[in-house]
Amino acid sequence: MGEHETSGIFESLVEKLPGNFDIYFWNFVILMIFTVFEVAAVFFDTIPLSAVWAILIGVGIVKGYGIAAYFMHLKGDPRVYTRTALFPVLFVLLMLWGIGLSNPGAVGDLPAWCTPFSDGYATRR
Repeated sequence: MGEHETSGIFESLVEKLPGNFDIYFWNFVILMIFTVFEVAAVFFDTIPLSAVWAILIGVGIVKGYGIAAYFMHLKGDPRVYTRTALFPVLFVLLMLWGIGLSNPGAVGDLPAWCTPFSDGYATRR
């Protein structure tokens, strides 16, 4: 348990890196780098809102895979375990559709304390 087969590109790259760090350390480093991308996408006002959404969704998918594959040990396990772990995503998608997409004012009419740019330092429209 905790050992992964070295069948992927990421695993073979980790084996070639200098030092005595395992795959969990490098996965952590990659997750932190992608977290910097997420924070930067929201922080800079020059990035269009559609690009911010694309960055956040893309980085979220990559980080979700990294967490599920290595920290949850789903890489190399039977597919039924992965499907079981991903089952709650269905409910999240239903909530997003039910709250955000079916009610036109659901996202725009949030209270000021619930929006990231409510403190007066940045505005994005």
